[in-house]
Amino acid sequence: MNSRDFIIRSNMTQFNYTDWITYFEKNDKNRLQVDFSGDKPLSEALKKLIFPSVQAFQKGEGSDGTFLMNTVKDYVRAGGPAEYQKAMQLFIKEENWHSAYLKMYMDHYGIKTANRSVLDTIFRKLRHLGGLKCEVTILITGELIALTYYDALSKCTDSKALKQICKQMLDDELPHIIFQSYTLSRLQPGFMDILLRIFIMNVTLFFVWCAYHNVYQTGGYCFSRFIKENNRYLRQSVCLSEKMARKHAV
Repeated sequence: MNSRDFIIRSNMTQFNYTDWITYFEKNDKNRLQVDFSGDKPLSEALKKLIFPSVQAFQKGEGSDGTFLMNTVKDYVRAGGPAEYQKAMQLFIKEENWHSAYLKMYMDHYGIKTANRSVLDTIFRKLRHLGGLKCEVTILITGELIALTYYDALSKCTDSKALKQICKQMLDDELPHIIFQSYTLSRLQPGFMDILLRIFIMNVTLFFVWCAYHNVYQTGGYCFSRFIKENNRYLRQSVCLSEKMARKHAV
């Protein structure tokens, strides 16, 4: 099933936070065991191609979530569902597993982690500008862009281990998008919120393409496809949040 069908048809669109806790706990018991046994050495050209972006995404996936959890606690104290705090803790743990998978791959090829990433720094500063709605809006932007990134990255090499990692990332990111869309629906998204999401997405896409267009192009994405695919995913998330918000309002 492709990502479009998954988002529309998945029973996860009916999940509440208790259901998400169950999902994340079950997922945590089935962590990926990365198999490097079939991997051949990467050429220096391939290393130069993929690892700058892998370093940046590894950095972005590895946040401890301190600021995010503080906003979540504020939301719960203000009357939000108590289960949300546990669900978000489990989500952050899963994101950290993503960071760990990428680090395993980097370690295998002797690549050091990045001390800082410009895109990650910008994302973190933007997330800290507002409350929970701002945090989740920035988070889901990254999750959406990850769909095209890991798809492209998986096609850049013949590395079975990297393809295994990218598949796991994609399998996890789609539920994450539904989870974050559900949260945005509870925060009652308005017209200006949707415009903000579109603006943030497309500004971010510009910088991501400038930084890592070589990975995307090697993975089969031209600029127009890159923009189109990411905005298609965004529209699905917006529609899902609006649909869920109408249910909450009934």
